[in-house]
This record gives sequence, C-alpha cells and structure tokens, in this order.
Amino acid sequence: MRADIAGLGRLKGLVLTGAAALSVVAAGAFAQTPPPGAPPQSAPEGGPPSQFGPPPPPPLTEAQKLAASLPPPMPGGMPPLPPEPPGAPKPASDPRDLQGAWVHDQNLEFRMQNDMYGRPIPYTMEGAEVLARRVRSLNAGKPFINASSKCRPPGVEWQRDLNMPFQIFQSKDWIEFIFEEYHGRWRVLMNPDSAPAPAARDYMGRSVGHWDGSTLVVETTDMKQGVYLDTDGTPLSHDGKITSRIRKVDNGDGHPFLEIVSTFEDPRYYTHPWSVVRTFGWTPSLAVFHEYNCEEQIGDPSTPPDPGLIPEPQD
Repeated sequence: MRADIAGLGRLKGLVLTGAAALSVVAAGAFAQTPPPGAPPQSAPEGGPPSQFGPPPPPPLTEAQKLAASLPPPMPGGMPPLPPEPPGAPKPASDPRDLQGAWVHDQNLEFRMQNDMYGRPIPYTMEGAEVLARRVRSLNAGKPFINASSKCRPPGVEWQRDLNMPFQIFQSKDWIEFIFEEYHGRWRVLMNPDSAPAPAARDYMGRSVGHWDGSTLVVETTDMKQGVYLDTDGTPLSHDGKITSRIRKVDNGDGHPFLEIVSTFEDPRYYTHPWSVVRTFGWTPSLAVFHEYNCEEQIGDPSTPPDPGLIPEPQD
C-alpha cells in the first residue's frame, strides 16, 4: 500500500523533500489604461476609487468561506533539476511533436486554493464540505484512503503535477504519457474510432484529443471513481471533466517547456468551470526512470506496519 503520500510526513514515495503551495497564479485583473491624451486619473483623498482601477472582487460565497477557513496547506519545495550536459538533445522543432522527457518544474501544490487568475476556487457547498472533511482528517493524522495509497492511477491532474519525470510517445492515432511515479500511463486517443469505448471505466478516464493549431486539446471524462486533484484532496467527481490544453513553448533561451492549462468542470462540486496552469521542463537526462516501488515492501523496516489511513465516509 502506498500510504506515505496521502498524509503529513508520509511523502517518502515522492522525490520531493516537502512540497509547496504552487506559485503559478497570475494576476487576477489588470488596471485599464486611460485613452491616449487623457489626464491621469486618481481618486481624491477619501474619495471613491478611480474608474480605471480593477473592479473589486466579488464577496466570498459561504462555500468559499468554508474552504478559506481551513488550515493552510503544507509549504515545501521541489528537488533541483539536473543540469543538461552540453550537446543534450532538444525537442523536435515541430510544435505538434511533443515526444521526449519532461518534468513538472514548479513546486508541488498540496492544495489548490485559487485558479490561474488568482480567484478563489468556485466551490459548491458540497464540494467545500468534501474538501473540509479531507483536510481535517489529514490534519488529525488520519488521512483517508485514496487511489495513490492503493497504488492505483491517481487521475490525470495529480499524476502530472508530481515532480517526477514522464515521457511522451506519439503515433497518428494516439499520444501516450508514461510516468515514473505509480508506473502511470495516460493515453490520449487522437482517432477515437480506432478504440471503441471500453465496457468499464478506467481510473484515468477516457481521453480524446485534437489539435487546435499547435495546441493539443484533450478532454478527459468517464473516470472509474472520483479523484483527488491534489494531495490534500481538492475533489473531482467521477462524472467531472478535465480539459487539458497542451502546447510546447520555446522562447529561444535554451529552456523549452510544456504549458498545460487544465480546466475542471463538475457541477456537483463547483459552480462553474475553473482553470489552473502548469509548466513542465524539457529534461532528456531523466528519460531513463529510476526504479519506483509503490507497493508496500514486506519486511522493509522503513515501512510502518500501520500506515494510518482510514476509509472516507461516503455521502
């Protein structure tokens, strides 16, 4: 059983020495610029705000207040990435060729608290209550059993966010992401007619992709069970949908990366769709994976006999 990632102090399976709330949120809104030639606008002292400032954020809903009242997620960091030796291979110049080795090059976010624009996540009350239940149990030292603790595929978002490398392979009919962590595998069907829907749902769901210019757009649905979007348990139900917009970026600075914008749709847990953005650095030196043992190793003295996880109550 892979219990260590699910609770505080149980992260030995990650190559992370702690993890952090991710600093990937962009500015929430930008001030408008006055028209050319207009005099500078400023509010008189004690007067109303300038008409050119950003609008005030809407008040938090009761569900958002509940989420905001929870203890903050763990801080932490990420392991340093190995420097690429001189002459290391570069990604293909074709923007639609994503093949090669990549790794999440930002701090792991233990709990998503804002979307990519800095706005609070739009929880329904049910969604906020699920998160609160998981966080409180985790902080009490009794994290709930989840997919990762059973060495099962943890879902597209969590699998990608871990600071462990993955490789991408492509054909005209599919694009395959192979992960070091959990021996994960994410297959994107580019020709869904060549692979009829299975009789039973998969843990990672069914992912169908298409190209929008140089951006790969992937819709993931039909998950076998609800998933954690992060370690603390930001929820997505089994009927939720993840849309991933993946593009390869090369600014000419020698550090190409993938940008993945994930949009989550789940009326059960969220009032409207919301998105986060992640980046993944090109790391050909990590193309050969280290051995990864998720299963509990019998006789291993470093493996606790009681991992401390408990079943999650079902609504």
